[in-house]
Amino acid sequence: MSTFQFKHFSVSQNNATMKVGTDAMLLGSLVEAENPSSILDIGTGTGVIALMLAQRFENTNVSGLEIDEEASQEAKQNFEQSTWKDRLEAIHGDVLKIEFEARFELVVSNPPYYENSLISENERTSRAKHAEFLPIDQLLRKVASILTENGSFWVIVPSENAQTWMNEAEQNQLSLHTSIAIIGKEGQSEKRRIMAFSKEEKPFKSASLTIRNIDGNYTPEYIELTKEFHDRDLSK
Repeated sequence: MSTFQFKHFSVSQNNATMKVGTDAMLLGSLVEAENPSSILDIGTGTGVIALMLAQRFENTNVSGLEIDEEASQEAKQNFEQSTWKDRLEAIHGDVLKIEFEARFELVVSNPPYYENSLISENERTSRAKHAEFLPIDQLLRKVASILTENGSFWVIVPSENAQTWMNEAEQNQLSLHTSIAIIGKEGQSEKRRIMAFSKEEKPFKSASLTIRNIDGNYTPEYIELTKEFHDRDLSK
């Protein structure tokens, strides 16, 4: 059995095409919101980001949407085994086709991002990894339709794709209000970008986060950011 143990919950990932990784840990930790009324995690996979947000926002209902049926079932099991099972819901469906009864104040996603690369013979793996299965323009159009007027959409993407996301967001009347450059190791170039968009104009905030020092150890800022999730002391 493949299980990832966090401080306050565990994530079974036996059926996951995408295992728990740093991208999910970063997005789940860096999202900012003030007591959002509702949260949607698009492409929830194992449900890890949804679980992190349920831990952080104590009074909020969190829905995890997943197109892959096996992964959706696993997310449901992970939700049911958590402390916050009454506030978590796993939904099996395609975000581009599903009709929601209400809008969400916070929408998050760690979407597939491989482009112009070989498509795997395994459809489940390809769908989880390749952007062709969830085009940026279509995703942002959907997000704009399900986001409340004062809500925010948070996403983590490869840095080289950040400008495309910003351009497509603008086409859908979504304004960038937060941009966080993620650097894997001190001295290296930026690898990921976390961005937040909203319908309303909000004060712009730019920041950066380095995960590891030059010697390969985790930076104090990363340790502090994730201390409520990791079940071990990263400083040792």
